[in-house]
Amino acid sequence: MVVYLLCLGVFPALSPAADQASPPPIDALRQRADAGDPDAMVELAKAYFRGTGVPKDAEASAKLLREAAAKGSGEAMDGLGFLYTKGEGVPLDEAKAVEWFQKGADAGWPKAQLHLGLMFRQAKGLPLNNDESLRWIHRAADEGRLLEAKAILGRLYFTGDKLMMPAAAKSLPYLKEAAAEGDPICQNMLGIAVRDGLDGPSDRDRAEEWFRKAALQNDRKAQSNLGHLLGIEVIDNPKRPEALKWILIAKDQGEHLAQKTFNELQDTFPGPMLAIAQKDAKAFAIQHAAKGKKAAATPAP
Repeated sequence: MVVYLLCLGVFPALSPAADQASPPPIDALRQRADAGDPDAMVELAKAYFRGTGVPKDAEASAKLLREAAAKGSGEAMDGLGFLYTKGEGVPLDEAKAVEWFQKGADAGWPKAQLHLGLMFRQAKGLPLNNDESLRWIHRAADEGRLLEAKAILGRLYFTGDKLMMPAAAKSLPYLKEAAAEGDPICQNMLGIAVRDGLDGPSDRDRAEEWFRKAALQNDRKAQSNLGHLLGIEVIDNPKRPEALKWILIAKDQGEHLAQKTFNELQDTFPGPMLAIAQKDAKAFAIQHAAKGKKAAATPAP
């Protein structure tokens, strides 16, 4: 079963470094917002929510979003729905969140359609509805062309959840598109599908390509799958050193199967092989952490 965290709508997280590198043009935004521009109201609301260029103030953010929503902004309606799911600037209220997501969805905002669909399958205090959930997520994916919605549909159909059984055949078109766009979870799932013959004859080479793409993005499930596909259990396998490296990387991130495999096989690894694999795994972790810091410091578009 897969649990999906509600997406952040109009409020993607920004690091302090990003804020300092590219402060928003607050004065210009304020002038446009005061003149009644709903897009500027939404951007200024984002700034207040994040605390970029202005003091962090969720109530001011909510006020601006209400003003923009009154002018028909679907993005603002979606943002208000998000605030009600978090209880920031407004009371925590799932019913109100659904109300605003519904308004944004009816206004044609794809992210509101996605968020409404997710609420129908994961809200804590409201009735869940698989059919309504899928209808709105499909609207976001198929009509709104929202890549995030396509990725969620691919994952959902592939694994199923508490509201529906898996439907691998339905997942494949969405997995393929999201994987091609770089989504590591979908890349890993597509690797499994290709490996297990769910997309034509089993193809271990194609599976390895997809596992590797996801593994290089630090997806621990893909790292574990790649290590197993490369033949971690075969003693005289020339790919075993690389397989061990990926198993160690996944194990160190808490991936259960990788931990189990290493514990069962650790006495079969020659000392030099284990030492090199541990060194390579540590280097990968350091490199990935550095990439994460660099991405966090990159100004948001």
